[in-house]
Amino acid sequence: MLLHVVHSTKMDNYKCCSLSVVDVYDIAQEIGREFESIIDAYGTDAITGLMPKVVTALEQMEMLAMKNERENTTVEDLRATINQLEIDKQERTEDRIKYEKEMEQTEEKWREDYNELLTTVTRLQDDNRKLTESLQAAEKDKIVDSKSQVLSPDVDTVALQRLRHTVDQMRDSIRRYEHQLNSKNNEVDSLTIQAERLQTTLKDLRRKHRFVQTQCRSLVEERADILSQLQKQQKEFISLRQRFGMAQKENEDLSKYQNDLPDLKNKAIYDLDDPDRPKFTTNELKDILTERNELKTRVNDLEDELSQFKPDIPRPEDLTISQARDEVEETRVRRILLRNCTSRTDSDRKTLDTTQVNQKNTQVSDENTSESSTDVTFSPCRSDDEQEEGPVQGPLPLEPDDAPWKRSESGIRKLFRKMFGETDNVLFSKTSPKHPKLSFPKMAVSIGNTSILAPSEV
Repeated sequence: MLLHVVHSTKMDNYKCCSLSVVDVYDIAQEIGREFESIIDAYGTDAITGLMPKVVTALEQMEMLAMKNERENTTVEDLRATINQLEIDKQERTEDRIKYEKEMEQTEEKWREDYNELLTTVTRLQDDNRKLTESLQAAEKDKIVDSKSQVLSPDVDTVALQRLRHTVDQMRDSIRRYEHQLNSKNNEVDSLTIQAERLQTTLKDLRRKHRFVQTQCRSLVEERADILSQLQKQQKEFISLRQRFGMAQKENEDLSKYQNDLPDLKNKAIYDLDDPDRPKFTTNELKDILTERNELKTRVNDLEDELSQFKPDIPRPEDLTISQARDEVEETRVRRILLRNCTSRTDSDRKTLDTTQVNQKNTQVSDENTSESSTDVTFSPCRSDDEQEEGPVQGPLPLEPDDAPWKRSESGIRKLFRKMFGETDNVLFSKTSPKHPKLSFPKMAVSIGNTSILAPSEV
């Protein structure tokens, strides 16, 4: 049966890598149902040794599942951090590559401008050299070359214009690059702010996720409690239906049996072989008792008169015997009078019981009149039940629930305790009592030597 539990189709749906606390509680619930079926079929002896081992294994699974969840959350956090770092690294590499490209483009442009300026400078130097040579020749020969004088200012203006134009272009490019750099810095700042916001939201989501996990665990425990209570109520409902059916059947049997019985109202039924059966009516017994009491009083009066006429001192033995007889007779008369007084106010059944007891007491007193007993004492104020009561012994005090040696129970143990009720303590203590079943009381009707007496007869 246990192999069926292990290899069931529901168990195959759970994976070890994704096992959670909820799955462990579901497995524990399924195992508890299988254990209930085993207990119903074979009794608690079949799982007495197995139950603690299964509970400890499930507790270990619960601890491992909780540890697995914590490790999974840690791994997810680390993975998220690694992904964020990789994204930052990629962004930095892209920015660096882009910056390097821009720098290369700028350097190439600067090289071009430098080469252009260098060519311009060399050309100007050539022109200057030519002018100096022509000037020296003019000074020597005092001949001024009109063409060179006309061309030299044009060459200077063209070179200056080119230089100004290149300077303006470089200034514009520098401004443009500065503007782009400022925009990139603003974008980087906005991205960092967004990353910080995302990190804060991620922390909030993780905290909410943990809170939801704790709520889920509490809901799973509450669901297990509700399911165990529901199963218990179903069992009680089934037992009550069975008891109701049995009571209906017994009621039908009683009604049939009562219909078959004759009418015994105001009739007496007794066994002829019973020596203690009633032989007198209540009035006859009362007359006999009153006559007996009168005779006893007359005998006591005669004994008193006889003791007065006797001159001799009585012996101590006779004195003790007469005193004991007087005490016994006095207590018996008091008991008879008390019971006769209470019989008038009680019901007819109680009067019958008291008269039977009085009849037995009279028989015992007639047999014991010739014996002396100084140890007999009766109290008219106490009943027979009070005289026969023994010493009161109370139950032993229970151990407190907050004792330091009591171990705190896990969720799995509470689940099994609520599923199996009071028998769970027996199973966890490794004992082997019988499985407590509901015992339905059966009504039995027996008419044999019992006597049903009418109120007018004893």
